[in-house]
Amino acid sequence: MASHVSHVGVHDHGFNNLSTYGNLRRLMLEGRLPENQWEQNFYELALKTSGAVQASRWTTHQGGGFIHSFNGPHSLFVDTIRSCRILMVAHRLGHVLMGEGDKAISLLERALQHIESTARYSVYYGEGRDTYDVRGRTAHECVFNTKDGAFRCPNSQQGYSGFSTWTRGQSWATLGFAEELELLQVTDPHEYEPHGGKEKWESLMLKAALAVADNFIENTPTDGISYWDQGGPKLHQLVDYLNRPADPYNA
Repeated sequence: MASHVSHVGVHDHGFNNLSTYGNLRRLMLEGRLPENQWEQNFYELALKTSGAVQASRWTTHQGGGFIHSFNGPHSLFVDTIRSCRILMVAHRLGHVLMGEGDKAISLLERALQHIESTARYSVYYGEGRDTYDVRGRTAHECVFNTKDGAFRCPNSQQGYSGFSTWTRGQSWATLGFAEELELLQVTDPHEYEPHGGKEKWESLMLKAALAVADNFIENTPTDGISYWDQGGPKLHQLVDYLNRPADPYNA
């Protein structure tokens, strides 16, 4: 994994590195791996570097910004919220991203901006945004004009369309907002004061988390295993498919 730490070309880089180096560090701190200070320092350096590398993959839009996907600077993926964890961990380890002119860029601020962009554009709340505004559904990809930072349209790469819900992306949103809400409970609320206050972020993330979780439950078969997309072609031919266990072997 060491060669992956400086991988600048992907949006799930932070998720992969935290799953590796974060768990190794945790196991060592819990005494489940032999204590080795050199190794622990290596894990922490990997986490700090990964947080900064992931945060550098940045697009500014009107009113905020986001970590853009491997599709390019115009592209916000709903599942990239899973990589906000690495920015938060690197921040808690005391790290910052150093930009042009030796400018220190807060990893906490970038993580919060990405979370807000995901909640605002990738998640729907049934508030009349458009014809497809069903509470809790998610768009896999949101496309922005990189010239003026304007939001343009929903889209999808792995789901059926920008106007249906790719359920793996939706589940990443459910997980991502919940994890960041958990982090809010163990961090100093004063850290959030320059960014609008802790209550702002708790309210924003709780609204999104509840919406996507409720929608997932409402649109998933009785065993909790979802089909790949809520609007998948011919899914309707399964007839009453939400009221029985999922059938992965259907014709």
